[in-house]
Amino acid sequence: MRNLYSVLTCAAFISAVAAHGLANDMVKSPLAERPGVAEEIDEIFNDERFANAFWGVLVQSADTGDIIYERNADNNFIPASNQKAPTTLAALNFLGPEFRFETTLAVTGPIRQGAVEGDLVVFGNGDPTLYERFFDDSRDVFRGWAAMLKEKGVTQINGNIVGDDNAWDSNHVGFGWPYRGLESWFYAEYGPLNLNENYVDVRIHPPDSVDGEVRLVPNLPSAYYTLVNNIEVVAEGSNSVSISRDVRSNDIVYTGRVVAGSNSFERSTTITNPTAFYVTVLKETLEAEGITVTGEALDCDDIPGWDHSPSDFLVLDRHQSPPFPEILSGLYKRSQNMYAEVMMHTIGWKDSGYGTRQSGTAVINREMEKLGVSTDQFTYRDGSGLSRFNFITPRAMVQMYSAMIDHPNFEIWWDIQPIGGIDGTLRNRHRGTPMEGNVRAKTGTLTGVRALSGYVTTAGGELVLFSTIANAHSRSAGQADEVVDAMLLLIASHGGDDE
Repeated sequence: MRNLYSVLTCAAFISAVAAHGLANDMVKSPLAERPGVAEEIDEIFNDERFANAFWGVLVQSADTGDIIYERNADNNFIPASNQKAPTTLAALNFLGPEFRFETTLAVTGPIRQGAVEGDLVVFGNGDPTLYERFFDDSRDVFRGWAAMLKEKGVTQINGNIVGDDNAWDSNHVGFGWPYRGLESWFYAEYGPLNLNENYVDVRIHPPDSVDGEVRLVPNLPSAYYTLVNNIEVVAEGSNSVSISRDVRSNDIVYTGRVVAGSNSFERSTTITNPTAFYVTVLKETLEAEGITVTGEALDCDDIPGWDHSPSDFLVLDRHQSPPFPEILSGLYKRSQNMYAEVMMHTIGWKDSGYGTRQSGTAVINREMEKLGVSTDQFTYRDGSGLSRFNFITPRAMVQMYSAMIDHPNFEIWWDIQPIGGIDGTLRNRHRGTPMEGNVRAKTGTLTGVRALSGYVTTAGGELVLFSTIANAHSRSAGQADEVVDAMLLLIASHGGDDE
């Protein structure tokens, strides 16, 4: 599957670049020259189901720069996950494709007679990949550290397991995120030390009979959190399970009902304080691998006066993350919010030495200006788009996508886009249409918000840029998609034999 995907992305990339290369030979966009095209698109967006909503739309030829259609293109809109476009572009262009996250393992004392005489300390700068998307098990790196220690003859640590997260500030939740709902996986907290994407995947196993008990099986067992099972077993009906967690607690409560004999299913729930979670599981893993730890698992913030860097201690290992383009692909195709917040803080840390929303935003502003996007075209409040205090114009979105075509990092940018009917957040959309395997774009969804921005190629080979953002709508995301997809079908079909 990976080889097939690589072939598809490479072929599409070459096609798009070739089409763009014709720009100097084109006087006018073929799509823009189509009689009445703007009126046809206008009629699509006049859909009466969205009469009380606001659409922001810009459609532009990448080959000639001609504007094919625009509606409120210079107005501010809440972008939802289209916010990940400036975040990802800034991370890619500022950090560079060769960037690797680095996690440092050190000891505060000497190793004598099989024991570390001091604390084991982990310094992080944001690596989000310690999870089953990149490893067979989220604890694989920890087990590797345990093996390394045992190779050095270490069987005991006479000290604590300390997580140093001082590369960033202590804010683990995005600006403007709602108080309620933070237990959902897509609101996962973030920090310099991340494990299992800072949530727990729990498989719910209904019993064979109504007299049996529901089993809750986490993918990452730990004493750090508690699963409270209040699920009722019924003889018939449908499974309906709710999960709740107080934002200050790691007690995860399961309520609702399951049908006896029904299939198991999985639900994911966040934890709070990623650093404490990280070092707790690290301590548990070391102990499971035969290394005794006499101390506790501690967040460095709980140690009075802690102010250290790896150079203060004996460094045992510097673990590097998987290649950066693979991480960005996971961010963009899956629309992974935690990864986006990590990027915002990491670029701020790399630039100023301290990762904060403000330091990250300063880098993003500079990188957007390099792409020709003025800071008065967007308001940046979080990295992921979960905040409703973000704003951006459709024209800014199109300018970003356009500027990247001639950028050295364009091939990576092209490859990480969700592809219609193929993968990411577009895997179930556009199938069986001219948009399948063609549209490469970023989705965005909040209550009342639906967005899609990216690239589509006409049947005649013209590469087209587009951004569509609906705000203040009361319809479903699927109904908003119907409107946008009608426009994309018109574009993708242009120049084909059926016209």
